[in-house]
Amino acid sequence: MNREQRKNLWINPLLTQLKLVRRDEPTSSPDSAWKQIEETHLTERVGRLAAEINETAGYHLLETLFYLPPQKNVLTVRFDRNHAKHSMELVIRDQQVWLKFTTAKHISFGWERYFASDPASDSSSTVWEQLVQPLEIMEEHIQGWLAYLLSEFDKEFRPASAASTAAETQSDLSEILRKASA
Repeated sequence: MNREQRKNLWINPLLTQLKLVRRDEPTSSPDSAWKQIEETHLTERVGRLAAEINETAGYHLLETLFYLPPQKNVLTVRFDRNHAKHSMELVIRDQQVWLKFTTAKHISFGWERYFASDPASDSSSTVWEQLVQPLEIMEEHIQGWLAYLLSEFDKEFRPASAASTAAETQSDLSEILRKASA
């Protein structure tokens, strides 16, 4: 039994009964953002580099969360340090892929550090965002993004400030990893 047949057997009646079926939306073009992301293996490349950073650091420095289509969130890479949560996100808005860097400061007391807190109590802000084209993203770009995240959004490491070569990005990343491990 294929996927479509299984869906018709139990999912469609359940969603209809629970009134969770959406009205038909126009289908996205073959050049949709998710298709571009999947064709370029963008999420896998970011995840691989984050794993390499964790391996080099010797501990779980970056947390990577992958989402599945058709979500508007594609990927989140999080770095926690000094009571702040820094995130790099790939999100889809209006069939375009956006790279977004955010930070949330939260001071936890007592049991709060062991249990999820109320997001409204965190003071979250967008530090920087940029429209990206998945077909044009190279490894050097991803390295620059992760270096910016690990630097806790230091303007010196902002990817748009200067076009850095792979060697410069690699040395910047090594320097940040040394500082984070200390």
